[in-house]
Amino acid sequence: MIDASSQVLAPTDREPIYRRNFLAFLIDGILFTVAMNIIGPTTVIPDFVRRLTSSEILIGLSGSLFEVGWTLPQLFIARYIVHFERKKWWFVGPSIPVRFVMLIFAGITVLLGKDQPGAILVAFLISYGIAGVGDGIVGVPWADLTGTSLDERWRARMFGFMTALVGVIMLLIAPIIGVILSDAGPDFPNNYALLFAVAGVCFATSIFSIMFIHELPGGKRVDKIPSFGEYLPQLGHVLRTDISFRSVIVVRMLTSLFAMAGPFYIGFATVELGLSSEVAVPTLLAMQTIGSVSGALVYTWLGARSNLLFIRLALAGAALVPISALLAGVIGPLPLYIGFLISGLTVSNLFVSYQNWVVTYASPDQRPIYAGLFNTIAAVISLLSPIIGGTVVQRLGYQPLFALSVTMALAALFVMVRYVRR
Repeated sequence: MIDASSQVLAPTDREPIYRRNFLAFLIDGILFTVAMNIIGPTTVIPDFVRRLTSSEILIGLSGSLFEVGWTLPQLFIARYIVHFERKKWWFVGPSIPVRFVMLIFAGITVLLGKDQPGAILVAFLISYGIAGVGDGIVGVPWADLTGTSLDERWRARMFGFMTALVGVIMLLIAPIIGVILSDAGPDFPNNYALLFAVAGVCFATSIFSIMFIHELPGGKRVDKIPSFGEYLPQLGHVLRTDISFRSVIVVRMLTSLFAMAGPFYIGFATVELGLSSEVAVPTLLAMQTIGSVSGALVYTWLGARSNLLFIRLALAGAALVPISALLAGVIGPLPLYIGFLISGLTVSNLFVSYQNWVVTYASPDQRPIYAGLFNTIAAVISLLSPIIGGTVVQRLGYQPLFALSVTMALAALFVMVRYVRR
């Protein structure tokens, strides 16, 4: 095998490799994201967990559990993979077992049946948590691969096309999800088990495309894995000296606090507005999907030109989502539908634009550390946000939570405009 560091490729030689990698990343991203949307963390999962427990904290945790599991281990993984020049199999290897977890959970749900909601809830939290942590283990090598094996143009196109195509697919799937969750579909919990099974098949199938990624040279291999005594001061130095990176971390944390309202919109629709699950879930999912298709097309064009400008516009749009929920409490569900449309237009592309910013901003040698630090710090807030959101809903109601969410979105926008420059 040829050592990656010895490969010196001209731009004309890299272009066909970028195209090949673009296709591999795109197929993986589409299958993975479709699976995540089928068991949507702001639609299907909170509605599923609400049928198993009345705890608003657990309902809120269910919507952010995957994100917490995904972000938490990345800083520790980054410490190890700097010792390796090739990162591809750090991404592919752990993905193989982990992407079968939700398919296994679907079978467990059917076996337990409707008479054991507590056992189903425990099995779900464990399975969904394992899936999140497993994806977190591969998160840093994935970020490094997208940074080394795609340039900024192809990366923005990949994210944009992925979101757009996922949106089209979800528009076709949303009515089917409505039928499955309606009285015409299977009985509970088999109706949700069917959704988890379909998502599990998509997760498992996505493994094949990532094996075809052609890894290009990245950062230099570190001869010795740094000890924590060496590693932690290095992280502190990055946070102290890099104002732009530190500011984007603050924005990411504020966005997690803004997103704490996400799992409660569906509860607000069914409890406060009186909509049934078979109406609320597919309708809100469809509106969110329509928005995400439009937003993806915007990001495909604008993200390749100014990723930073897109982030600022997306944060401004994100603030409108909880505002729409507040209006829906006064005049009916129509503003909430519009809010989910805006959510798809802005928030669905916001997190990929953050990842693109970090991958583009960091040097190849520092990319694993920057990606791991960025996501792991956000995990702390992601872990706290469902507790905060659930407590606010239980004690004060939905409206105060939505008002708090608006505040967090506006604060994130202020930091992004004031402290981050291109």
